[in-house]
Amino acid sequence: FYRHTDRYRQFYARYRHTGIFTWNNSDNELAGYVLELNEQYPDMPLTLSSGLHVRFLDVYIENLQGRLLSTVHRDRRRQQYFLLPYSAKHPRLTHRQWFRFALTRAVQYCSFAADFQHERLEIELTFLANGYSLKYVQYLLQQFLRRHPTPKDSFLFNKSSYDTFRHDIFRYYNARQLQSVDDGNLVQLQYLFDWGKRHEFNQKFYQLWSTHINADPNFQKLNLKIILTTKHCYLSNTLLSR
Repeated sequence: FYRHTDRYRQFYARYRHTGIFTWNNSDNELAGYVLELNEQYPDMPLTLSSGLHVRFLDVYIENLQGRLLSTVHRDRRRQQYFLLPYSAKHPRLTHRQWFRFALTRAVQYCSFAADFQHERLEIELTFLANGYSLKYVQYLLQQFLRRHPTPKDSFLFNKSSYDTFRHDIFRYYNARQLQSVDDGNLVQLQYLFDWGKRHEFNQKFYQLWSTHINADPNFQKLNLKIILTTKHCYLSNTLLSR
């Protein structure tokens, strides 16, 4: 299936023992592929279902008059409303990262701006329902726009501006994925953070790194890149429980 879909520029995806693909050829040809695979792997029988729309993991995909459209899908039988991921360590940091992930997923999954706006509102309501302030939610939105700017620095879109915004998001993460191949030159350092101005420490560290380490000709040949992150000494839950 993968070779066929790749050859004819079709869509194919797989997760564990479940797969999804588009098919524009005849039903007889598809039945021939299924029969061949079942004969080759009798201990792993292949069952097939088809239609103009499908729910696969957390995405809803539909063939609308020849156009492949998608949006975020939530199975309410398994996932409760307004539920944030549980984190025993640093829940605020985990939730902040999840906010960025969920908003990015909404852009990548939602073909229409209206579906994206609905998903964005649900993400915001999830944070408000779990005790986060409206000011903090607005701060997270602005942080997202700093990373992925829009012409008006807002989430007000028409069809053209949303398509452009969505294209930029895909291009950004494709570039990140290509860059991650060069992980051999990436150095990740963590330090314990108790109190104080973290950004000033990070700025001073990068200055020293640039002055003393990168100035060394031997290190310049390695073309090292560094990421500096923190580990907090105390959790807010721990402090409040004392």
